[in-house]
Amino acid sequence: MRIGLDYRPALVNRDGIGRYTRELVRAFVELGIDGDLGLFGYTFAGRRYTTEELGLTDSKAELCRLRLPSRWVPGILKRMGKGVDDLVGGCHVYHHTQPNLLVVRQALDVVTIHDAIPALDVDNPEGPGFVEPEVARRTTEAAKDMVARAARVLVPSEFSGAEVVMALGGNPARVHVTPLGCDHVLRHLPPAGFGPASEPYVLTVSRVDRRKNHLRMLDAFERLVADGHPHRWVVAGPAGYGSEDFERALGRSPAADRVIWRKNVSDAEVVKLYAQADVMLWPSLNEGFGLPPLEAMACGAPVVTSIVTSMPEVCGDAAFLVEPTDPERIFDALRRLIVEPDLREEQISRGKRRAREFTWRACAKETLRAYQGASTDSSGEAPKLTGLF
Repeated sequence: MRIGLDYRPALVNRDGIGRYTRELVRAFVELGIDGDLGLFGYTFAGRRYTTEELGLTDSKAELCRLRLPSRWVPGILKRMGKGVDDLVGGCHVYHHTQPNLLVVRQALDVVTIHDAIPALDVDNPEGPGFVEPEVARRTTEAAKDMVARAARVLVPSEFSGAEVVMALGGNPARVHVTPLGCDHVLRHLPPAGFGPASEPYVLTVSRVDRRKNHLRMLDAFERLVADGHPHRWVVAGPAGYGSEDFERALGRSPAADRVIWRKNVSDAEVVKLYAQADVMLWPSLNEGFGLPPLEAMACGAPVVTSIVTSMPEVCGDAAFLVEPTDPERIFDALRRLIVEPDLREEQISRGKRRAREFTWRACAKETLRAYQGASTDSSGEAPKLTGLF
C-alpha cells in the first residue's frame, strides 16, 4: 500500500497540527514503512526543521517539495487535470492532515479532524467565541466537506469522534480513534538530577486565546500570590484570538510582576520548563485531545486540568481535574499540589504511568489500521504495507 500524506504542517507549523504530522511520519519511518510514503510538501514558506529534526535522515520516504504558495496548489491541480495523489507519484490512500482539502484523483481520502470547536461558533450568536467568525465559518465548511468525502475520519479521542458525528455529520462507521503520543518529549528531557529551578513556578503551555481560559487562570494565580506563595506563573505560548483580553487583565493585575509570558519557546526549552515546574496548569474550556498535560506528566510535573470535554478521557486519574469556570477550584487544586507533598508525589507517579500509555508508535499503528480498513471497504482486500502487514 502506497501512502500519500500532506506533510506541509510538519515543515512549517510549530503548533499541534505540525507536531502531529512530524511525529506520525517519524513513527512510520521507525516502523519501516517509509518506502511506501510520499510526503506532499508544496509551501512557499521555508522549512523550520532540519531533515534530522524531522526524523527523515536516511529515510526512503519521498518528500515532494516545491517552493510554491499553498494557495496556488488547487488552481495548479485543476489546470493540469491532476490530483494531489498524482503529485506524490500515485498512492492508494491520501491522508489529509489539516483542514485544507486538496483534490484527489484516484486515491482514497483519509482525513484527520482534531476537534469540531469552530463549528460551535458558526451561525450561533451565543457561541463561546473561541474562533474568529470568518475562520470558524471557513474551517467548518472545509471540515464538513472533508468528513463527507473521506473513507476514514481520524480523531484523537472518543470525545472528538462524537463531536465529528454530531457537529460535522460524520458517519460513525468511518470514524477511527487514533490517540496521540507524548513520548517525543523524552528526546529533550534533561538528565535526572539536573536541579530545580532557581525560583518556583507554575507553568501553562498553550497559545493564549479565549478557549485556553487564561483569564480564570490569572484569577487563580492572584489568589495563590495573595495566599503567600512565592511562585511565578510562566505562560509559554504565542498570542492567539482574543489574547488582548488577557493582556488587559494582566496589565491591571496585582500579580503582574510575577507573570512571565514567553511567546516563542523551542521544543527543548518547553521540556525543561515542564521538568522544573511545580505544577502544570491547564484548565482549558474545550479540547479535542489536549497534548500538553500528557507532555508535562511524561516530564514529571503534576497537572491541574479540566473536568470537561476530552480531558478526563485523556488524563484519567493522573491529573487533578477541576471545573474550569471556577477560579476558586483552580486555586485550591494549585495550592494543594504545592503544599501537600504526598499528594504531589502520588500525582507525579500516576502521571508518568499514564504518559507511558500514549506513544507515537501506537498512534501510527492505529492509523495504518484505519488506512487498511478504508481500502478493505473500497475493494474488499487491502494492499499490503512493506515489512509490516
